[in-house]
Amino acid sequence: MGQDIIFKWSVGCLILLSLNCSSARPFQLTDVSPKFKDFQGTDLDPYKEKKESIVLTNKPKYDEHILSAKRSISTLEFAEKVALKAELKKFEGQNIQTEMSAASYLEEDLPPIIANLGNLKRKNIELLDDAPNDFDGPSIGKASGALEEIQEGLNLFIPKANKILQSIKNIRADSSNYAEKKDIPVKEVQEPQETKKDPEIKPEEKPKEPEKKNKLGKRDIKDISIPKEKIQINRVAKKNKVTGSAKELIAEQVSKEDVNLTDDERKEKEYTEKIRKGLVEVFTYEYYKKAKNLEKLLLTHPIPRIRSAAALALGRLKAGRATLQHAIDKDGYQVRPAAYKALSDIGDKRSLAYFFSGTKAEDPEVIAVSFEGLGKTKDPAGRELILNQGLSSEYVIIVGGSLRGLAYHKIPADVEVIEKFIRSEDKEIKEAAIEALSIHGSRESLRILEQNVKDQPDLASKILDEIGKNPSLSATFSLIRLNESIQDENLTKRIGEHLLKRKAFGKYAIILIEDDFIRMEPNERSRPLSYIKSKEVGLVLGETKKEFSVRIGEDIITDKYIQIKIESTLPGSSNQFVTGWVFYPKLEIIEVKKLGENSSKGKYSNFSTGKHQNLFNPTDKEKAENPSEE
Repeated sequence: MGQDIIFKWSVGCLILLSLNCSSARPFQLTDVSPKFKDFQGTDLDPYKEKKESIVLTNKPKYDEHILSAKRSISTLEFAEKVALKAELKKFEGQNIQTEMSAASYLEEDLPPIIANLGNLKRKNIELLDDAPNDFDGPSIGKASGALEEIQEGLNLFIPKANKILQSIKNIRADSSNYAEKKDIPVKEVQEPQETKKDPEIKPEEKPKEPEKKNKLGKRDIKDISIPKEKIQINRVAKKNKVTGSAKELIAEQVSKEDVNLTDDERKEKEYTEKIRKGLVEVFTYEYYKKAKNLEKLLLTHPIPRIRSAAALALGRLKAGRATLQHAIDKDGYQVRPAAYKALSDIGDKRSLAYFFSGTKAEDPEVIAVSFEGLGKTKDPAGRELILNQGLSSEYVIIVGGSLRGLAYHKIPADVEVIEKFIRSEDKEIKEAAIEALSIHGSRESLRILEQNVKDQPDLASKILDEIGKNPSLSATFSLIRLNESIQDENLTKRIGEHLLKRKAFGKYAIILIEDDFIRMEPNERSRPLSYIKSKEVGLVLGETKKEFSVRIGEDIITDKYIQIKIESTLPGSSNQFVTGWVFYPKLEIIEVKKLGENSSKGKYSNFSTGKHQNLFNPTDKEKAENPSEE
């Protein structure tokens, strides 16, 4: 009896807990919109091959947002599949009537959805922050998981939403898509019946004589004569010849050409067609991030070129490590280098044995990517191998791969080793050293790159591009510092493009004084956190509400303190950045901002000196310098 009571009490608790927790229900294309009913279960349905569910929390504030966001993301996913399917069918000469029908609905539904994506993202972030306060127990994880899944979907589709809409509009706007809207039936042409003769026309008593013309087209009076015979007019029978549709004519022409081909030419043509179809499959699977399909191609496709393309695509997706290793073990000469390159792109520690083996291969390309892969694993033995063998190779490609591999270890002592190669006489080695310093991304490596922008002008654009690829805040500081010191307009424009691409909007502080400290509190007697010097750059985080009086030299100045985040100069510091306070007169504030809410342009302004420089739009820059022309 006691056990029964305990069991029933446990079951009751579980029921109550399940009622309080969130629940999941199936989600289909018709849940997005009833208009999409005809496309559910077809090749256009994004949920045809996967079962989708939606988590509901039983809290209206969360459920309304989850349903709205899920419908928006699913509509974009459906539209993307329609656009890609239409392009593929057009490329293969197939009818796209189904895709056009879907596009007619999507062209109407997408604009308001795209306009609301920003609001959905902000709302989703707010709910993620509120979830720990509104839920408890297992429901926290389910609600947060649903919101995080929505956040991933929004991050994926927001950058390409407008392109998807344009592709849908193109399907509707392209007149060639309407050619096959209806198949025009070809009527059978009946054999013409015997033509009926028109009644004979008898000449009048004095008929007019027909005019005869000579070779020059002039009237010849002498040749005028009166015909003695009666005139007879007959209608010539007309046959309507229907030769078939355009597709049939093309197919007939192709078949005629195939007849004239030799066996070798026909086989070569078939082989080329298989390669084309295989590459289309690879690109499609990579776009949809279907790693399993790519792995199947890598293992089973009969053409080595397609297997190589599938391997490289897996590397870009950072997936399929075990399958790539199997390909290295079992596949041939053409596929193995691609599989090694893909493993290097992934850089998984579990591939360490393959990287060590690859450094002993005969192919220089395999050796190069193996040294780079060793660096990504950050294995100490791999670093020693890079220093002792990779950097001393006679092949430039191997030295370049070794430099990049060494940079991934991010050890300060390696900066000096890499710097030696930037002064090499070989341009390819110089460029590899630039890439390595950018990958290293430390304060010292970025300073070396900044200095070489001035010392080696022929490599300035390459250096700026590599700094721009580094996503760190230190790289942003380097770009701003270079912009303040470079006079070349082409280079400043390039810097502006990189700042805009990385969305480095905000206020930045440039240190004006030679020797001072960033302090823990807005007070000159507060504990110093790090040493700062002239031309250093920091990110502005805020300012004090109150003003303070500070003595600088013989003057007493009243102003606010600015809170900034700046690179630490303390040797051996575990933190790359330090946050503290600096007196405003010791700084110069600049701002990088957007021009308008939906604008893709930006503006770079200097508050302290009144200097204005628009790095993102040269036309605006010229107007700012010549206001009288407006």
